[in-house]
Amino acid sequence: MGPVAITGFGVVSPLGHSVAELARRVAAGERAASTADGGVRIESVPLDGLPPATAARVGRLDRLCRLFLAAAFRAVGDAGVALPLADAERVGLSFGTGLGCLLSDAEFYEKVIEHGAAAASPRVFAATVSSAAAGEVSIALGIHGPNVTSHMGQAAGLGAIAYGHDLIQMGKADVVLAGGADANGPALVQALRDMRLLKDAQASRPFRDCVPGVWPSEGAAVAVLEAEDHARARGALVLARAESCALGFEPSLTMRTPCSDGIAAVLRRALAASARAPREIGAVLASAHGTPLDDVERAALHAVLGDCDARICAPKQAHGEAFAASGAFGAALAVERLRAPGVEAALVSSLCYSGSAAAMIVSRAHA
Repeated sequence: MGPVAITGFGVVSPLGHSVAELARRVAAGERAASTADGGVRIESVPLDGLPPATAARVGRLDRLCRLFLAAAFRAVGDAGVALPLADAERVGLSFGTGLGCLLSDAEFYEKVIEHGAAAASPRVFAATVSSAAAGEVSIALGIHGPNVTSHMGQAAGLGAIAYGHDLIQMGKADVVLAGGADANGPALVQALRDMRLLKDAQASRPFRDCVPGVWPSEGAAVAVLEAEDHARARGALVLARAESCALGFEPSLTMRTPCSDGIAAVLRRALAASARAPREIGAVLASAHGTPLDDVERAALHAVLGDCDARICAPKQAHGEAFAASGAFGAALAVERLRAPGVEAALVSSLCYSGSAAAMIVSRAHA
């Protein structure tokens, strides 16, 4: 079980379509602009530069597929992975989504309800399974290895990166594209409004507000993970090491008095697997979103790392709740944080209100 390298990252976010731009705007305190209905939507999904065969398929893809496809091609380009893939059976894909095909489901069934079965669209129906995005990306890139779509709610993106990390450590793949995506749209915003869970940006300040609900956003982030010896052999630039990952569940998060024990256990397992002391974690990317769970997450972080408030960044303050993309954004920002003087390792925490928890530790790559 050799080390796992991160050799590329592709980002499609409301605050830019590169890790550097996203990090710069988060650090500057910018906040994504909300649309008139209250949600955050990316004005234009960047699909320029796709190969002709892939570009020809874009018209039939739903928004989730387009977001993931755009981030995946950016990741491959950032990592310098040549296409077509040289050993496609040793390349895998691990995709996480919290909402999955919700928008396509809503579009499909709205037409059927309004106009009857004859209005059912075969094109839309093809996107009414959550694994459609992973399938489209694998087709576009020629990936023949493991192809997995996982659901852990808002923690699905970081959970998918953790699964990709494990595939490499178990020898199931040499390269894995891993990350998360979710799409926002009127159906989601209206559903949140109907449940009285729609928040605006001013009620979504991490560790300051304590308001149940979501300031909905969207995006995608994909990491290229490689066995480090594989990356070195092809002359790739190693951006960081994915030292360790851990997954778990805290069932009390849905209760009136949630407990931090399960979250702390996930953080401890990630820290133990990295063989690092708490003081070695120079930056923490938290999942906080201005809800009652912020204090639960902070309690877990303090239990494991001690008083770490000065090291915590909560990027949902900037980009909103992008569901599965949020944890993957956190991983991308953690890699960028390693450029700061004195930061040798960073921890990413990702939580779902239903109880799922994921943690990851990344560190500087040394030759």
